[in-house]
Amino acid sequence: VTGASDVQLRVWALRPPPRTSTNSKELQLTLPPPADSVLVNDTPDTLDNDEAAIYMGSIHRQTNERVSLVQFHPSGKLLGVLAHGSKQVEIYSVRSVEESQKRRKRRLRRRREKKESTSTSANTTEGKQKKKKGILDDESDDEKGLEENVVDEETKDDDVPVDSIKATDEFEFVGILTGSQKIKSFTFSTGLLERGTVARVVLALTTNALEIHTVSLYPTQGTTGMKRLTTLDMYGHPTGIRSISLSSDETMACTISKGAMKVWNVANRSCIRSLPLLSEENSSSRKRREVYGLCCAFLPGNAHVVIGFKEGNLQIVDFPSGDVVFDDPEAHAGAIWSLDVRNDGQALVTGSADHDVKFWDIVLEDSNSEINNGKPSLFLSRVMKMNDDVVAVKYSYSYEPSKRLVAVSTLDSTVKVFFDDSLKFFLSLYGHKLPALAIDCSDDDSLIATAGADKSIKLWGLDFGDTHRTLYGHTDSITDLVFVRRTHNFFTSSKDKTIRYWDGDRFEQILLLSGHKAEVTTLALSKTGAFLLSAGMDRQVRVWERTKDIVFIEEEKERELEKLFDKVDGSQGESSLQRRIGISNNIDDEQDEINPSSTFEPQSEAAVRRSVLSIAGGDRIAEALELADQEIKDNLGKTSANQLSNRNSLLLGLDPPKYVLWVLRTIKSAELEQSLLTLPMSHTERLMHYLVVLLRRGLGVEICSNAAIFLIKVHQNQIVSNRSLGAPLRELRMLIKSRITQDRDMIGYNLAALRAIARISHERKPVTLIEEQNSNNIWAGMGLGSDIAAALERKKGNTKRRKV
Repeated sequence: VTGASDVQLRVWALRPPPRTSTNSKELQLTLPPPADSVLVNDTPDTLDNDEAAIYMGSIHRQTNERVSLVQFHPSGKLLGVLAHGSKQVEIYSVRSVEESQKRRKRRLRRRREKKESTSTSANTTEGKQKKKKGILDDESDDEKGLEENVVDEETKDDDVPVDSIKATDEFEFVGILTGSQKIKSFTFSTGLLERGTVARVVLALTTNALEIHTVSLYPTQGTTGMKRLTTLDMYGHPTGIRSISLSSDETMACTISKGAMKVWNVANRSCIRSLPLLSEENSSSRKRREVYGLCCAFLPGNAHVVIGFKEGNLQIVDFPSGDVVFDDPEAHAGAIWSLDVRNDGQALVTGSADHDVKFWDIVLEDSNSEINNGKPSLFLSRVMKMNDDVVAVKYSYSYEPSKRLVAVSTLDSTVKVFFDDSLKFFLSLYGHKLPALAIDCSDDDSLIATAGADKSIKLWGLDFGDTHRTLYGHTDSITDLVFVRRTHNFFTSSKDKTIRYWDGDRFEQILLLSGHKAEVTTLALSKTGAFLLSAGMDRQVRVWERTKDIVFIEEEKERELEKLFDKVDGSQGESSLQRRIGISNNIDDEQDEINPSSTFEPQSEAAVRRSVLSIAGGDRIAEALELADQEIKDNLGKTSANQLSNRNSLLLGLDPPKYVLWVLRTIKSAELEQSLLTLPMSHTERLMHYLVVLLRRGLGVEICSNAAIFLIKVHQNQIVSNRSLGAPLRELRMLIKSRITQDRDMIGYNLAALRAIARISHERKPVTLIEEQNSNNIWAGMGLGSDIAAALERKKGNTKRRKV
């Protein structure tokens, strides 16, 4: 059974459909022959041995959307059809052989009766109109439609024989199964209940919930036969997860999404509590509305969770009881993008889009207190106004109030650091091109790491605010960053669906963790670094555990490079194939009319593949250029021969241009072009200058010419737009032309000289004439034996003279 964007389901038989015999007056069904028998009664137009499937007709569906899923029950008695973006599943039952035969006979009988009644009415109409019709009168519309009415609506498929079993004979519409939300997929459970009359259907909804329904094959009169048994909506978020937080004892984790909060048991990965996120519309109304959670954190005691919302609310939820013990709908005038609890558990800080950074004191449970009635609450203590939206806030890990710092990231791409006790300005960290979305400090308060939408990670010193290093690796915005305790290693998550593990001391990547199907938005790390929790817009919470396996960083780098090259080569191969076969998504009809044969021109490309060797070759060329430039700078002030003789030992006793030529020659010819592709534009310009110097001296004409022509071909637009390369390009053109002409003349002269020497040598070579040999002379033409043969001839002649 196949479905498409139309309203028809098309049915195909994987073996010849049952035929009918027309010898007798009554049409009777004949069963298909066995697989090992030979069909002799079927005509060629009804059975083709080359056909994989035979068309049996179509079924009119109940909905107009395109079909996204068609599935049979394991028993083969039911068929389900799901339309795209629909809440309904159409259920069809498959008739038995006897029922299909009865259905077919009834259809043929109705067709025969209708044909007879139609012919009778046609004769009556003809008799009435016979006298009124003239010779030149046209046929009336009623007469035209008489024959058309003979065809039954069920026999509109001209390709299907009338007397064979059709799709409408095989399938019967049972009903429509309706879900509470849009259905993403469905499946039938194995087996049938209640003596084969009831089947179960499991629906997967777009809200990440599961519904179980029952379908009755033989519904009673007045009922649909569809019934919903249960709904499983506890084990998953309906939308993407925005924040995750670990309890202090690391046994529970809290996740927040739009309208839902869930608490998980980390040990057995089960959901402990699932609560809706609701808030009062205003202080005077008791109506509650769904709110969007953006950030969360556990409070001391691990029984309460503080949540910041997109609507500006701030709540404290007692998840064991499910009650909201504190709700401030006017905490901020904008979305609360970030919050952080101080390491002593007595205060927290929130940052919002209303340009405010607010500091709250946490009042813990006190059964004797009448203010909070034994429940935790928040009291606003200080407010700090910023110049732009606050994106992220973070406390440092120092327990001394005088050394504790607060880092604030704003929408103007800067990070400002303040003292927590006095809110005095301490440092301003600027360097990001886009806002820093994530901030974290090392536990020794010596480093602070920031990462943002510009895909970069910056490490700063908290002493003076100096930049230690900028790290790159992610291909999309970085959403979260967290340090490993007692180390300078940290994890980052990104919208590119990956998590990366970095070494903050050596400034290099350690691991790449892949597995999420959508952007990763938040991370939570245990204090010991034994496991990591990650969540994202794919509504998954993944647990990553630390193993005892040894990680080799070089192997990880090579593996990642190989994956990158395979991906690039694959995309280039697909685009190249599309160009060769003339497929293009951006070519319109006008371009085809202008140059209709352009898409069929042959294309050729270099038969090379980028690998780790080509990258290493490019690094060697770049290093050689830097060493040569440094050597030239060091020798600018030197004039005497003794001073110039003290060259850098890394240049192997060569001058800078010759050293660059030596490096180019050490790279394999097959990897040279790909190595040149990895050079940045600044190094390409320097290499062009060295090629000009080498061509002036006439050194390495072939390799220098090839490298220069390849670089100009690849970087044509950049080179033409750079005015500083105008004079070197003109000189390079003259040098390449003159040097290649000289080499061509020299090679031609040498070839001509070699031909002359060969001709003279051939002329001066002594010629040996071989006389006609007698059949009796067995020594003739035998090399060293020729002298012996001559002596025997003379002796033979002397003997003949004596006889005479």
